[in-house]
Amino acid sequence: MATFSPQIQAVLCDMDGTLSDTEVFWQQAERRIIAEYGDPTLRPEATDQSIGISMEASAALLRDQYGVTLEIGQLMQLAVDYALEAMSGEITWMPGILSLLDEAETAGIPRALVTSSPGRVARAIVAELPGQTFDVIISGDDVSSHKPEPAPYLHAAQALGADPRHCVAFEDSVPGVLSALAAGCLVVGASSIGAAFEAHERLIVRPSLEGLSLRDIADAARTAGD
Repeated sequence: MATFSPQIQAVLCDMDGTLSDTEVFWQQAERRIIAEYGDPTLRPEATDQSIGISMEASAALLRDQYGVTLEIGQLMQLAVDYALEAMSGEITWMPGILSLLDEAETAGIPRALVTSSPGRVARAIVAELPGQTFDVIISGDDVSSHKPEPAPYLHAAQALGADPRHCVAFEDSVPGVLSALAAGCLVVGASSIGAAFEAHERLIVRPSLEGLSLRDIADAARTAGD
């Protein structure tokens, strides 16, 4: 029998690919860095490998596999600068997520943004939200271990005063889903690039968040727990 509860104490939301369609800007930043400081031939799978992992891991990937000559710290700073430059005025929100955040706000359910991206990027994106906001932002700067480790989601739940087992997490990447599951959350995995999620009793897989409600999620949790 599933152990999650239909009671939702908090909503925890990933950023790139879940809240905002910003993965493309990180990919553009990586391609630009490789063209300027490494091997100009970028293999198609390169940017897919960095989805959902920490900035440090992404930087190490560029150095190890694509010959980028910058130090890790320099590379991370440049990636942020290039990504923010590309994002300026161009942020698109992923289908369905804003209505879910609206529903949570109306119901008085606290919300946290949980991202591996730096705080500077997270704050810039949240500032563009059309009305919605988050009670807490947990960025890659705020935890010592990153997705797929449970620390980001555990930290977010604690900051909101919620039991992780009573939190719903929205994710789009395998590392993110694994992180939220390891923290004990009920997870909704919706990937626009077809990420392959392994079946789990606390995981609801959807092609998109569009048309989904928190009531639907609570009903699914209740049914699975019967």
